[in-house]
Amino acid sequence: MTIYYTLTFAILVTEMFMFGILVVAKALYGLKIIFGFIFVLFIDTINRLQRLDVEEDNEQRHHDYAFEANQRAKKFYAQRNLYLTGFTLFLSLILERTSALVIQMLKREEELESARKESALVGKDQQRLIDMENDYKKQVNTLKAEIKALKDQERDFDTLKKQASQQAAEYDRLADERNAFERAASGQKDEDKKSI
Repeated sequence: MTIYYTLTFAILVTEMFMFGILVVAKALYGLKIIFGFIFVLFIDTINRLQRLDVEEDNEQRHHDYAFEANQRAKKFYAQRNLYLTGFTLFLSLILERTSALVIQMLKREEELESARKESALVGKDQQRLIDMENDYKKQVNTLKAEIKALKDQERDFDTLKKQASQQAAEYDRLADERNAFERAASGQKDEDKKSI
């Protein structure tokens, strides 16, 4: 094999190794350069194979065994190089696309993980807000109960004040009656009481 086809074979083996470890993003640029190089070699191999076919058609049939063996060997090498560069080219395309998909998948997994963390954080904040709302509702209910108790106490106090004022008025009326009876019994008049 010639040097550049040996190099192509080495690139094929390297690409297979890189496919095994799934390259990182910076290696994709190098893959594009290698892809261009392999594409040029593939075109060159197709040209050589066509040139050998044209030479075979143009040449007269020689019955020389060495000449025919040489021609068949050249054709074999050209076909081998065509398959080698073709498979390397195909693997380059597959490797580039697979690497792009893997990198895209890793980015999506990172986005998914950050979205999960964010949703968990939002969920915690939402739960904290729900807990605060429940605490405030409990406090509001407690304050409403206290307000109701205070209104009941105020109503009871108003009732007690009313009863106390009624009792005081009744006491004053009874005291006045008693004083009136005592004066009547002692002989004093109501007029003296008014002058006092």
